[in-house]
Amino acid sequence: MTKDEVLTQLNQKELKPKKAYQMLYPKVKIRKPRRASFVKLSISVPESRGVTIFLKILFLLPIPMFIIKWIAKRKADQVVSEQMNLTTGELIDLISIRGVKVDIKTATKERILIKTI
Repeated sequence: MTKDEVLTQLNQKELKPKKAYQMLYPKVKIRKPRRASFVKLSISVPESRGVTIFLKILFLLPIPMFIIKWIAKRKADQVVSEQMNLTTGELIDLISIRGVKVDIKTATKERILIKTI
């Protein structure tokens, strides 16, 4: 039904106000974020080409999320960053969502790229 039809029926007392309100303004479903299954890591160290190649080969395939969670839960009570007051448990919750990209660039030109798939 269109808004005009609902309002006309409400005016003619064919519909109750609550029912008309529900027809005019339906509830919006809140979408839950999709869960990530894998984490893709890319680490580059510009001063050492051999280390960069080793890390590229080591992290060639995406890592399953349960392995990341298992490793991180061992250190769940530690603070990851003192600047942001972020614990390991909060970090796990953040990277559990699909489509997250974290790009870390250090002052010494190292680069870490984390993507969730």
